[in-house]
Amino acid sequence: MEYSPRLSSNTLTFIMTIEYNGFAYAGFQRQTSTPPNNTTKSNINNSTQDSSVPTRKRPHPSQLASDNKKSNKYAPTTVQQQIENALQQWTYLSVATLRVRGAGRTDKGVHASGQVVAFDVPLNLLQLKDACTNETSEDTDCTETISGHALPILQEACQRFQASNGFNGDVSQSSEGKANNQAFIDFWQVRRAISTRLPPDIVIQTVWIWTGTCPFEARQGIACKTFTYKLRFRSLAHVNTANGDQVVHPICNAGPHLLRRVSDQNNVWLSPWPLDPTILSPACKTFVGTHDFSNFIHKEDKKRAKEKDHTFNLLCFDVCLCQEGEVSMLPPVYNATFTLKAKGFHRQMIRNLVGFVADVARGLQKLESIPLLLQGTKHSTIRVNAAPACGLSLDAVRYECNSFSERLLKSI
Repeated sequence: MEYSPRLSSNTLTFIMTIEYNGFAYAGFQRQTSTPPNNTTKSNINNSTQDSSVPTRKRPHPSQLASDNKKSNKYAPTTVQQQIENALQQWTYLSVATLRVRGAGRTDKGVHASGQVVAFDVPLNLLQLKDACTNETSEDTDCTETISGHALPILQEACQRFQASNGFNGDVSQSSEGKANNQAFIDFWQVRRAISTRLPPDIVIQTVWIWTGTCPFEARQGIACKTFTYKLRFRSLAHVNTANGDQVVHPICNAGPHLLRRVSDQNNVWLSPWPLDPTILSPACKTFVGTHDFSNFIHKEDKKRAKEKDHTFNLLCFDVCLCQEGEVSMLPPVYNATFTLKAKGFHRQMIRNLVGFVADVARGLQKLESIPLLLQGTKHSTIRVNAAPACGLSLDAVRYECNSFSERLLKSI
């Protein structure tokens, strides 16, 4: 898909790459319906307000966080909800207008270091000339106005973006090469304004402006998603007894308490069982390729397995092992990082894959069982256990070939 460097005729789309610790959140996506527009028309005395600003009543920031309070009373907090609250407090725009959307719906407790999030700002609210028609839209009736704190920053960002693309009222003057070299500006003022209104476990890495002719949808046009899973375990080892028999080393059954570190921050799975590190890599490579993964998805999706095809191509499933600490007489501790790449993953699929690989490495399942499960046939004697969500993280999202996607990946 090819994109030419020009603005949409009515909206300015900001694209952010964010990272977050999902331990305290019920996933990324908001679990309630979109709140209605919370701004109302009001007859405000024109003498107390600048005539260039539409006379609309702006709600107080404390009211924005409590939109649709009754329906959200028992709804768990999500990452998208925190971002929407921060944007509302900064811009005074409604959730429906901002239209915040992400590239992936991470589950409860799952983290991210390369999540892609986009939101929209109507150009008519910026009181600027439209980039495509070169006509002002001040007479356009609107029910919302941008906050006085956000308006100068958003206006400057729009002006800098138009200047970098050479907008002079004629779209043909903007060449693709010029846009690739100059249009990708990190609007740190916007990033700072949003970051100051976010909790410390959500961090904005970069803020860009979409340069395509068609609207940007974070879940469309994805070529590859990269997930990583962190696991710490003790290697399975045996010792000789006085009778000459071999038994498992006692420390292997000590549980995960000896594997804890202060810097974990709920982002690594501490295996309660000892694992054989030599089996991890062969087990992971068995899953690579085009297979039927219906045995490795959430139970609710399994019920619809006959109606929906769960066959797709797993591009990568690798594991990197790193021995921790100095060499001693005790069985070593390993930090394993699993890397999985595909165009998309089904619900709970990655956790099931890692969990089954761990079961094979601890001797609960056999390596020969993997090809049987990948045929899509249900086996009552083979059980798939999901790994905890704490070790999973969305690291990168790569879109179809275009200059914006390449530049976005370099910034992560």
